[in-house]
Amino acid sequence: MSENTTTVTDNDTNAQVAAAGTLEHLDPHTLELETNVRDDAALDADFVASIKEHGVLNPIAAVRGHDGVVRVRAGQRRTLAAREAGLTSVPVYVRPAGATDDKAQVVERVSEQIVENDRRRELTEAQRARGIQQMLDAGASVTKVAKKLSIGRDTVKSVATAAGSQAAMEALDAGQLSLSEAAVLSEFDDDPDAIMRLLEVAGTNRFEHRVAEIRQDRAAQQAYQEAATSYTEQGYTVVEDFPAYGDTTCVELRYLRTPEGEAATDEHVTDPAHWAVCLTEVEGYVDTETGEPVDAHDIDWHARFSATVAEGKRDPSSVTEVVVWEADWLCTDYAAAGLVLCESLAKRVEALAREDSDHHADDSSDQDAEAREAAAAEAARRERRKVIALNKLGEAAQQVRRQFITDKILARKTAPKGAAMFVASCLTRDVRLIEEHHGGQISAELLGASDSTAVTKMVAELPATGDGRAQVITLALVLGALEARTGKDAWRGSGWGHYVGAAELLRFLADNGYPLADIERVILGEQTDDALYDSLTEQSEPAEND
Repeated sequence: MSENTTTVTDNDTNAQVAAAGTLEHLDPHTLELETNVRDDAALDADFVASIKEHGVLNPIAAVRGHDGVVRVRAGQRRTLAAREAGLTSVPVYVRPAGATDDKAQVVERVSEQIVENDRRRELTEAQRARGIQQMLDAGASVTKVAKKLSIGRDTVKSVATAAGSQAAMEALDAGQLSLSEAAVLSEFDDDPDAIMRLLEVAGTNRFEHRVAEIRQDRAAQQAYQEAATSYTEQGYTVVEDFPAYGDTTCVELRYLRTPEGEAATDEHVTDPAHWAVCLTEVEGYVDTETGEPVDAHDIDWHARFSATVAEGKRDPSSVTEVVVWEADWLCTDYAAAGLVLCESLAKRVEALAREDSDHHADDSSDQDAEAREAAAAEAARRERRKVIALNKLGEAAQQVRRQFITDKILARKTAPKGAAMFVASCLTRDVRLIEEHHGGQISAELLGASDSTAVTKMVAELPATGDGRAQVITLALVLGALEARTGKDAWRGSGWGHYVGAAELLRFLADNGYPLADIERVILGEQTDDALYDSLTEQSEPAEND
């Protein structure tokens, strides 16, 4: 093979003139690798693909020994990758050996290898992102950019998304997050609070959970705004909190009576000028196909665990759980509305107005009862708010968890270590596991199939050597069944009647690298539901000014 040789002279940077070298194009298979301080070349498929696509862009540094053999001093990974990529010619900067004995040669080799590696400065994620965006702006397709840089198309798409977000690019410049995280951050450009919450967990295994939680919060807030707008457009005032007991400027409907002493009802809410509304988030059910409301009492919840539905009842699979905003009416001028206060509240208001201590003493039992009633009402409202809030976390965690199962567990050719024991344990402890609770449909979804029939076909089409993949599909059946038992309210212990359920599912996934969400730690007993809810309310409270 002919060699293309160019003479090059090193600059005299340290008052020492280095030996002249030549830039030669040599077959990488003819190069001998010197012992290298990098004792693990760690070739990866992307690096080899890059070398195959572009060739060796930076010349390999080598030394020609007194025996004429060219030995690689710096660039062993490029050399090995070039061989693996099938290249027959690579640029090599060759210098004559400078050391006169073995010990001097070791000192020279090691010092040069360390300096060559230490003095590199990697591109920042922001610099990489801007470079990729320049290629896209120049007309290169996502596929072409991915091929040129030997990176995934998803990475290129992430860059295209992140580049349009000032907040994402600033965070990249600061080294606060990865390209994929930056792409997600751009979704929340209009929400500084969401961006702050995401940056708090950037680079950790909590990031995906936080994203799902924020999306849940945003969806709920949007639903609230839509519900509130429907009332404000009618002229009603919307308030965020219930008034304190005894506040006559804003009285709950249940404390009002007609002049004849009858309890006031929704029918008395007529003039918006005299009424406000407090919206409370509650759970309800609608027909999955029509969207019509369904009474929870009409649903046969036992059918979740069997194949039959009681006569006159609805199959749980035919309904969808939704969050609705329930209106509680508050009267801002009960006299103008033609109503009066209930007896107990009227007495209290009268006593406070007269500041009659004796009257206070006479009515102490009534006031105690009123206080207990008010406290019980607030406790009930808190519990309802807690259930809604933690169910949202449960739903957010479910999305992240199922994506993890699909991408990290079931996309494999073989089941992960410990899967066979896990499957055997679940099925022997609960033989009906995969027969109930509509787990088959979830298993199919986790496998990317349309339904159980498609999963059956998937197994039938496996080759004779498909035992490994068959075990993965079997694992999917068990995971799908357990997922069906792990609803968004699993933190309440809703699977108490089962031998295996949410706890077994979460422990298996955690053992295989899944980062547990806080709500999932409640399921495992590592945290209490009240403690988690208290932390949520503390985070949502605005900070006090100094």
